[in-house]
Amino acid sequence: MNIRDGNIFEAMRLVLPEHRALMAQIQRERMKRKRPVLTEERLEEIQYTLSEAILEGNAVRVTVFTPERDVVLMGHVSVSGRELRVCTAAGVHIVDVRDVVGVEMERS
Repeated sequence: MNIRDGNIFEAMRLVLPEHRALMAQIQRERMKRKRPVLTEERLEEIQYTLSEAILEGNAVRVTVFTPERDVVLMGHVSVSGRELRVCTAAGVHIVDVRDVVGVEMERS
C-alpha cells in the first residue's frame, strides 16, 4: 500500500502499536461490502413477488444483504411495516425490507 492510497503510516520505519491497530481497523473498513443499489425495476419485481407469495401463501427464497455475505432464507413471508417476517424451519427471522436484495418463488 502506498501513501497515495491513504495509508500515511506506510512510509514510517517505526510504527506504534496504536497506529498498527488503527491501520488494521482502516483495512477492515475498506474490506466491508457495500449495500447494492437496486434499480426501480428490481424493486418492483421484489414487491410483486412478495405480494403474490403472501396472497397465495407460497414459500419464497429471500436473499438478505449483510456486510459479511448474503444470507438466503426459505419459507413463508409476511410484512409488517418495514419488517419482513420469514417463517423458516429454524424459526421466524425478522428482516428489514431495506436489506432484501432478492426474492424468488420457491419451486415445489
